[in-house]
Amino acid sequence: MVKSIGKGRISQTDTYLNVAETFAYRSTCLKRKYGAVIVKDDAVISTGYNGSPRGLDNCCDTGECPRIRLGLHRGQGYEMCRAVHAEQNALLNCSREQTLGADLYLAGVNPEDNSVYKAGPCPLCARMIIQAGIRNVILRTGEGADCYVSIPAKEMKWYQEYKEQ
Repeated sequence: MVKSIGKGRISQTDTYLNVAETFAYRSTCLKRKYGAVIVKDDAVISTGYNGSPRGLDNCCDTGECPRIRLGLHRGQGYEMCRAVHAEQNALLNCSREQTLGADLYLAGVNPEDNSVYKAGPCPLCARMIIQAGIRNVILRTGEGADCYVSIPAKEMKWYQEYKEQ
């Protein structure tokens, strides 16, 4: 979490990334906690964190993550995952009219030690972000001030190249 020094003020970008990080701590995922915030015209439009659909058991409730049990890494075994991604939840909580031209801020936290994890949307979330008309995706990349990258949504990796075996 980025904090101001003395009477100083943190940047607008770090402020919204702090909000995303705060929502990441609400995540119910045992593998990785993510928080997302959609901002348009300097106003928060929507927030989201990764967790099971409303009313259904979360991994933190069951005490098990099948992806961890099977040793799967990023991008593997999403069909076994109980969670709706933070970006998806943020997009589901608002209309396309609200998301056109907005920016999405994303922060990731390692559940084991609460360290910041370099955030990045999966290809499915990237497709949804692009389809929603999001302009830029700002990703927290580390613990300190100005530790982020801003990527135009349409430049994100939104599909995996097929390679024949």
